[in-house]
Amino acid sequence: MSKSLRNWIIVLAIGFVIWVCPTPQGLTPNAWHLFAVFAATIAGFILQPISMGAVAFIALTFCAITGVLKTGQALMGFGNGTIWLIVCAFFLSRAFIKTGFGRRIAFLIIKYIGRSSLTLGYSIALSELIVSPAMPSATARGGGVFYPIVQSLANAFGSQPGPTAGKIGKYLMQVGYHTDAVTCTMFLTSMAGNPLCVGLAATAVGVEITWMNWAVAAIVPGLISLFLVPVLMLKLSPPEIRDIPDARDLAINELEKMGPMSLQEKSSHSYSSCAWLCGLQAL
Repeated sequence: MSKSLRNWIIVLAIGFVIWVCPTPQGLTPNAWHLFAVFAATIAGFILQPISMGAVAFIALTFCAITGVLKTGQALMGFGNGTIWLIVCAFFLSRAFIKTGFGRRIAFLIIKYIGRSSLTLGYSIALSELIVSPAMPSATARGGGVFYPIVQSLANAFGSQPGPTAGKIGKYLMQVGYHTDAVTCTMFLTSMAGNPLCVGLAATAVGVEITWMNWAVAAIVPGLISLFLVPVLMLKLSPPEIRDIPDARDLAINELEKMGPMSLQEKSSHSYSSCAWLCGLQAL
């Protein structure tokens, strides 16, 4: 028996057993059946006999066909503008990674201000600040874009995990991690959870928060935090290498390897500009 088939059997068995069990007192049959579908869906997300998206669509279709949910109720989430904001932003984040546009931004900043461990830390923070409004996944941004850059910088100075981590790699990784956490809070579209919080605030307490409302409220504490992170990490994880005259040359070499900006990167730039304009229009 294949792993996929075994997982399907487990998922369906969980849903079937709950479905046929007597409805607990205080619940309607529809509510109990919906719980059965929900439990099977969560099991499907964990075991993944097929992709998570396909599991979700199958669950919604089943609910609509069996009458557990009306068609309008099953599709209600797709009419939520907040959900589509997340979807569109994730499409954009994939473009940043696949085209290398985010990587290019980081190396351009390093090229112009990367002169010491401290300024290199600020170049990472500035890169995060520029990329974060259009990339709503902290994992995609920190792990997909900036981690390889920081790792390459550390390796260029002979700093790798282990005895040589203290040269500069530990410091750069700490700066990268903490600046990623800071930028997550600065913009509505810089982390997937932010739009969900906005949707919850709107439905639970009737508070409407726009992209610009969020940015205006978070920009001052966010910028202060971004300014402090490289300095604090310089004290908490002091690098052995303080002056980095080769950082600019490293950035230039990497940019030369990347070549001129491709059509795909230009498209990513256009899309990110549109994201900023949409935020400004919300003002």
